[in-house]
Amino acid sequence: MTWLFRLTVFLGVLSIPVIFSCAGDTDPIKDSIVSSIELRPNKSGRLDAATSETMNISLLVKDQFNEIIELDTDTELIWSVNSNHVSVDNSGKVTALSPGNPHISVKLKEIEAEIEVLVWDSSEPRVEVFISDAGANYKAPWQILRSFDEGSYTEVFTNEHLSWPQDLLVLEEEGIALISNLSANNITKYDLEDGSYLGQFYAAISGPTRMQIGPDGLIYVLQWTGDRFVKRFKRDGTFVDSFTDVQIPQSIGMTWDSEGNFYVSTFSQGNGKSFVQRFDAEGNSLGKFVKENLQGATNIWFEGSDFMVHDYPQGIIKRFDQDGNFVENHITGLNQPEGMGRLPDGNILIGNGGTGAIKMYDKDGEFIKDYLPSGAEGLKKPNAVVIRRVN
Repeated sequence: MTWLFRLTVFLGVLSIPVIFSCAGDTDPIKDSIVSSIELRPNKSGRLDAATSETMNISLLVKDQFNEIIELDTDTELIWSVNSNHVSVDNSGKVTALSPGNPHISVKLKEIEAEIEVLVWDSSEPRVEVFISDAGANYKAPWQILRSFDEGSYTEVFTNEHLSWPQDLLVLEEEGIALISNLSANNITKYDLEDGSYLGQFYAAISGPTRMQIGPDGLIYVLQWTGDRFVKRFKRDGTFVDSFTDVQIPQSIGMTWDSEGNFYVSTFSQGNGKSFVQRFDAEGNSLGKFVKENLQGATNIWFEGSDFMVHDYPQGIIKRFDQDGNFVENHITGLNQPEGMGRLPDGNILIGNGGTGAIKMYDKDGEFIKDYLPSGAEGLKKPNAVVIRRVN
């Protein structure tokens, strides 16, 4: 986990005698002057009011030479907070009281430091947004981010045991999140609340990309490589079968229609050869649904009877009709779009891989804002956006 803070330092002069010596001990005594204080929480800068969660804040104190100073245990520190969302005692222990964004301060004579924390209520309904980061040039370091509160607080959910992560699937009843790792050929699992690694969900699948729970309650997993059939699993990781009767190379998007038909996109077998394949509810091929006007399809989904497709190389979200015919370019001006999540209010979040940002659009395709700006929390190349509604 990471923590976010805002630090304000007021420079002053606080002398603490420190003896420096060299050969012969002939150097005079020099004073070390405290020049900065940094506040460091012992956990994420997010506290749960529902459980009266606590955290301890320690101090990193440096002198004018940028050297760390150890304060005496009897050093007088004045702790304060600007609201009633938390309490803080004279040891720097903070206790959550009510949701808000309080500022906690400590003062050491003329020098003061400040930190902002988020207090939330886990019992209240909320939306969490998970974002898979494929890394710069699809190389490590990789991470999964989690964002709360309209993007104002973002943390690293996990950066452990990842290898070109592609998608995240929430299993609410089990309390876990699954992550597909394309280059490690496995699916890993994590504690849904704190992101701790829980081992492998499945260890022998070639180039897994998207994952979804199907109408039958099974987990569907696409493959970029390998035998290129769509795989199905039980929620405990037991392999069920290869669902589709034909191979889908470089498959990276899936959805269902209201009649239970299943759709899979293939990214490309060469320029202009990207398409969307349709299957019936038993996995039997019904032929190509979208056959043209795609250079590199990624995410696919239905909006009513309209069929929407991310075209990654062109930076366009395209609209097709219920028969797979091209209608229009719905959203243009994107840069390597991949990953889509729909918020409760109907707005959609889109990963913009080329700029390392998450963009928000309304249902009509009008741009609203950058939900996460370029590079937030070190985000390099978002390739999955997953919405979790809690409580």
